Amino acid sequence: MNARRNALKVGVVTVIVAAAFFTILLWISQSSGGATQTISVRFRSSPAMPTLSPGSGVMVGGQRVGRITHAKLDRYEVLDEKSGKPVERYFVWVEAEIREDLKLRTDCQAIAEGPPLGGDGILKLDLGVAAREFEGEYIVGSDPAGFAAILSTLQGEFDGSNSESLLGQIKAQLNPEENNSLLAKLLKSADDVNAMTAALGKELSAQDKATLLAKIHGIIDNMNGMTGSLRAEMEAGNRDALIGKVHIAMDSVTSGLSTVTRILTSNEASINQSLKNIETTTGNIAVETDASRPGSLLAQFKKAGEELTRALEDIHTVTSTTREVVILNRENIDKMLMNFKESSDHLKNGLKYVLRHPWRIFNEPALKDIKQQAIFDAARSFAEAATRVDDAASQLRALAELHGGKIPSNSPELARIEADLAQTREKYKKAEDQLWERLKVD
Repeated sequence: MNARRNALKVGVVTVIVAAAFFTILLWISQSSGGATQTISVRFRSSPAMPTLSPGSGVMVGGQRVGRITHAKLDRYEVLDEKSGKPVERYFVWVEAEIREDLKLRTDCQAIAEGPPLGGDGILKLDLGVAAREFEGEYIVGSDPAGFAAILSTLQGEFDGSNSESLLGQIKAQLNPEENNSLLAKLLKSADDVNAMTAALGKELSAQDKATLLAKIHGIIDNMNGMTGSLRAEMEAGNRDALIGKVHIAMDSVTSGLSTVTRILTSNEASINQSLKNIETTTGNIAVETDASRPGSLLAQFKKAGEELTRALEDIHTVTSTTREVVILNRENIDKMLMNFKESSDHLKNGLKYVLRHPWRIFNEPALKDIKQQAIFDAARSFAEAATRVDDAASQLRALAELHGGKIPSNSPELARIEADLAQTREKYKKAEDQLWERLKVD
């Protein structure tokens, strides 16, 4: 009896110690050493969402860094994208404590994952790699992960009542009552084919069917004849067939190549000599076209071109010098031309006078003739003055054309013409005075 009581006591003590041991282990596993920080995560409510409860672990990189302290289901209102009206939605609000040294970035993520065999889920965190730290009120949770989430997704895709699921779309395409379904279109096409074949059978009589069958037999016979002709043309033993003619052509080509080979073999020395001559000729051409060689043809052409260039430069220099001389001595040249014209006028008048009065060369003129000659000289001076006036008018017209009808007041040519006119006026006045003196003496 005492032994049974001792065994009972030992058993009770053992159970109490084991319970205390597991309680201590559970408390140690749920506690985290060091300072902590509180984070908030909001998940969208869905059937695949695992159970998150206080005490569930928070994992980063496969290591436990904290625990969930609070989890609840809340309601909120959002605007529907299609209708634009406010609708009620539910989300899971989770608060957790993690190590304070873990820094969340702006691209951080929170994922709820459930175990494969059921039970409370865990919260997995991706701290992110962005440069800026996360400063928001809460983290927007991603879609649930894990085996349960995969099963929930597959279950949703195989939900026949949901028209947007994979099974719903397959059922919609296999529904013959839907006009736009694939099965309805195939049935309609089959009905059309049956209708066409039935109409064709009604429209064709027995004679038409026989005619159509005869045409098909004729086409097949023609195809057989064509294949037979091709087979006959492919017989190598027939010299008149296509293959036979190809063999003849190949024999001719082979014979020609043999002849060429024989000619090249028999005239190898001549061909080698010709090639040597060609090589020598090309070498001579290369030597003559070498511009760096002083005596080459190309060097001589280059030298001749340089001499021609120098000659053209000399001609350009001569023409430039002549132009400068003409520009610098333009006034002197104009005076020389005027003097030459005046001398030619004197010679012309003198020759006319001698031809009209040839005896003046041999007889001395009388006093009366001398006076009369003086009057004639005065008249000649008037004529010369008129000629000078005409020349000045011509020069003025040319100068006006040169300047487009507007002669500058400071033009040196205009000043020279004015000086010539003033000199002509003086000569005209002097001739007039001499004429009046002669007339008074007479």
